[in-house]
Amino acid sequence: MYPAPMTGSDPDFHRFPFADHRQLDELVAFRDGELERREGAFRKKRRKRMLRLCALFRYLLRMGLQGNSIHPSNPAWLAGRVRLAIVADKVDTKPFEPLLQLLTDADGEHVLSGNNAAEAADLPMILEGELERQTGTPEKALKQDHKFTEYKRSLLNNKEFKADWRMLRRQFDVKRFQDSKGIIRRTRLGERNWKPPEHPDLGRTADRFQTAFDFFCWKWFVYAMRGDEPLPEKLSYTITPHGTQIFIPGYWSLDAHRDLDWKRITALHNARGVERQGRKLSENKRQKTAQLKRLADANEEARKRKLRGEARMKFLKAEAGLAPETDDRQVRRLLKESNLSFHSP
Repeated sequence: MYPAPMTGSDPDFHRFPFADHRQLDELVAFRDGELERREGAFRKKRRKRMLRLCALFRYLLRMGLQGNSIHPSNPAWLAGRVRLAIVADKVDTKPFEPLLQLLTDADGEHVLSGNNAAEAADLPMILEGELERQTGTPEKALKQDHKFTEYKRSLLNNKEFKADWRMLRRQFDVKRFQDSKGIIRRTRLGERNWKPPEHPDLGRTADRFQTAFDFFCWKWFVYAMRGDEPLPEKLSYTITPHGTQIFIPGYWSLDAHRDLDWKRITALHNARGVERQGRKLSENKRQKTAQLKRLADANEEARKRKLRGEARMKFLKAEAGLAPETDDRQVRRLLKESNLSFHSP
């Protein structure tokens, strides 16, 4: 049904680099207290819609307890909105209707995650990747970092680079654009190389500075300045809700074998729960899918015929192409799997 819940006492809980820990504490407390009581009341009154809403809350919270990398939007915030609907005097489920149908079945019994992973296979690996992103240390993917250090050294000795930065400091009060750590960053890039048209207002000082600074970063392959220190782009890897990205800086002459720790990158990519692939595995999967579909159809037919006990099991095995001596427990496990695959909400 749902995986074992994570609580605030679990060792990984407060390691989430980008989490709102206070919010997660509150949501976990609600899940382990009031939610269970309300679910009991909804179950007695057979309020399936509310049970489904509770299931959505549990799933969104579980997403929020897996870091912020492998799920879209902000699951913890959405869970908070669902919580407000659950406890409201007059419940309005309309705002959550698309998510209810996308992510839960009609009875709130199963998570619907399609071909993606409902549960991270290696949560500590994902959290470690997030910590690297937070601290700016993605070089763990590198077998050697001399290309990065040499490039940074070359910038510090480059007269044109230093002249460009002095010019920007004369033109602008750059401290206005620094964050709390004294860092100014270039504009964040999108996932792919197409960018929507941008029309900065060059009459505004902030737009004029950001436009110039972005070209400065483009010119010298830096992503930020920390005071007068350049922060060059780094060869890095990042897990996202849709896949794993590898970024290779434009100044970097890539030697894929010598530069990258592919074992580590593969471990992070597989951390979400990637199934093994191959022609034989694909054929086996197709055969099993077909068998599960036959079993699901046979189960529906057995219900219509009101078959019970041994007669039902005999019918299911015959229709699904299973051997007569197949253990009944195995048939039940396959039935559960077929319901997950073919149940329509």
